[in-house]
Amino acid sequence: MTDCFAEPGFYWRPIGGNNIDQISGHCYQYTDIVSRKSGLSATTIIVDVGKFDNHQALGIKNSTAAVPDIRELLKTPFLNPGAVFLTHSHPDHLNGIVHYLKAGFLLPPLYGGKYTQMILDDLYAAFKVPEYMRPDFICIKDGDKIKIGSLETEVVSASHTCFDSFGFIIKSKTATVYHTGDMKIDNSTYFRKPTNLKAVKNLASKITHVVADFCGITEDGFAVREVATFKKMVRIIRKSHKDKIFIPVYPTHPEMYLIAFLAALKLRKNVVFYGSDDFYGYLELMRNYGISFEKMAGNRIKVFEGEPQSPDALGESFAVIGDYNDIGNFFGDTPDNSFGIITARTFFNPLKGQFNSRNIKFVTVQEVPELQGYGHGFIGDYEYLNNLLRKPVFIPTHCPCYIIDSCRPLMQHLGLNLIETTPKNNQLYRLEPGKCTLAAENPASWLVVSYSGSFASFSEVWQKPTSGEGFLKRTFSARRCRNKFKMLLHLRRKRG
Repeated sequence: MTDCFAEPGFYWRPIGGNNIDQISGHCYQYTDIVSRKSGLSATTIIVDVGKFDNHQALGIKNSTAAVPDIRELLKTPFLNPGAVFLTHSHPDHLNGIVHYLKAGFLLPPLYGGKYTQMILDDLYAAFKVPEYMRPDFICIKDGDKIKIGSLETEVVSASHTCFDSFGFIIKSKTATVYHTGDMKIDNSTYFRKPTNLKAVKNLASKITHVVADFCGITEDGFAVREVATFKKMVRIIRKSHKDKIFIPVYPTHPEMYLIAFLAALKLRKNVVFYGSDDFYGYLELMRNYGISFEKMAGNRIKVFEGEPQSPDALGESFAVIGDYNDIGNFFGDTPDNSFGIITARTFFNPLKGQFNSRNIKFVTVQEVPELQGYGHGFIGDYEYLNNLLRKPVFIPTHCPCYIIDSCRPLMQHLGLNLIETTPKNNQLYRLEPGKCTLAAENPASWLVVSYSGSFASFSEVWQKPTSGEGFLKRTFSARRCRNKFKMLLHLRRKRG
């Protein structure tokens, strides 16, 4: 791949994240080649080093994870990255780091938010990474400008489902890229900064490309705003006329903890946080970050954690918030006094069975999509950025390649300048104003991680379709995706 950088220019390569049929393992390379008197010099930065969720399907027995393959960059002095920028703390963007360290690799300084650092410190502790092996971590915030070689990176806050989510505006002399990170256009976030559209607008005349982590593009309009999720939850709880409300939430999505808590607070229901060790770990992180549910509750409601010592302490009216798949028998739930609100598509299927067996009524995100608390942009978010940024080149990421292929006719109808070829992992693109040129491509691979004692080893496996029995087939398969975009295109044409 080094031979591909023989000419000055600004290059982008998806190493993970532009997968055949998955939406995880995100990792992106940016390399700026500049001509100097002494010859060509290169500045490389990496954005995110996540883990690939479906590592078992890659066929290596006793595997722990799979990660993007950045070994060439780490071992090539000319391309050696000067920094890893971390958009946020979710495992598919962050957790690859700890496996590289456990395999003996040295990583450049990491740039990320306070909450991301807290999650990473927990990972270091869980995997027993000694301090001397940990790369430097530089805590960043919205508005920071970081100079690495010939590249300047401006940090932009992003509306997502966790604290300290960022996008990055990466500036070279050739082109300027807005790497959105996972985000949506939403200024109604709770206890977190919204997407900094002012900063994006200020650089509108310079931004030539948008690398958009918008996995929700099968939906028309704007992504669901958090205030809409909150209002819908309050309305549903009120309409249920039930005293006991069960609200399972995703453990890695703090925004749903907060929305569910605020809904209970508004309706004067006591709150019990109840779930797995994983859930309690994230709850503790939120408190260490500075969120005090007890302070918010004041004298209006009581806040409990874990199985109550005495059910009577909860009172008659309360909400159970957590990632539990088992209600248990100590909440005194009956069809007469209980109601459930399921806030994720597949994560809480066992809980549906328990509600059904108890004849407890419940709603799901299939019936009320606003309850999902989506953290990724929809088609409307693309349109908004297109108008704000004077029609840049869009490079969709964070979705299977077949989604990008299927949405092309619709994007063309909407006037979006979409990258001409759907980028796949390990394809190298040269970025210039108004265009992306495919400069080179190599087969994509994953590194499957296995552990022997405390040491990690990598097995290289060529990328292949892996979702035959997975999440994507049940939600937005290639066939459903094609049909969905045809329908959306038909509706848009009817609007004129």
